[in-house]
Amino acid sequence: MFIIQVKLISYPEETELIAKMAGLICYSGEKVFEKIKEKAALKPDEYLAAIIKSGHLSIIEHNVFVFYISGISRVTSHQLIRKRLASFSQQSQRYVSAENFEYIIPEDIKQSPFAEKYKDIVNQSHELYQEMVSTDITKEDARYILPNATSTQLIASMNGHALIDLLVRRICLRSQWEIRELAELMLDEVTKVAPTIFKNLGAFCDFYGYCPENSHSCGKVPTIDELKKQASFK
Repeated sequence: MFIIQVKLISYPEETELIAKMAGLICYSGEKVFEKIKEKAALKPDEYLAAIIKSGHLSIIEHNVFVFYISGISRVTSHQLIRKRLASFSQQSQRYVSAENFEYIIPEDIKQSPFAEKYKDIVNQSHELYQEMVSTDITKEDARYILPNATSTQLIASMNGHALIDLLVRRICLRSQWEIRELAELMLDEVTKVAPTIFKNLGAFCDFYGYCPENSHSCGKVPTIDELKKQASFK
């Protein structure tokens, strides 16, 4: 079984202190930096948790988290890089040979009658790739035959606000299994270094109290459309 690997490789040493300082600057009249930092250090974790719970997430935009991610398919990497308030450096198929080809098999396919046929077709595409690059066809053109199942690796960085927005949407039960597993692993990593900010984080509905999926909702909490209808009767 192919295992997704996530490692938090860079983050501010004083992640939660920086967020508390940002909160104090927003909500107090103190103007001396040293005093702001001193007061922030004395603020309890509940202070920071309350600001985040209120939805004031700009205070954690000053913290940037950098992840190394590997063992995901190109399907999932494409879903991940839709988060444009983030930066990504992904392994190139133009410059990196796919000679040591690895690919992902979804569990439901692995357990189905199609498993062997799936493997055969993926391996055939790899064989054709190798045959083409052994001639004068370039890797950047030969890569067109490689499937979305191809394994990839990347570096991803984003600020705390963008990260929360990514996690709550991708931990949702409606997300595909692979991106959901990736999001859960990313959450595990950042919770170790900033527990007050991330420890109670879950799906979008857990964080915001409503579901944005409307007709696609799992029914766990009211949808935004349902809440609008309720409000219109008052």
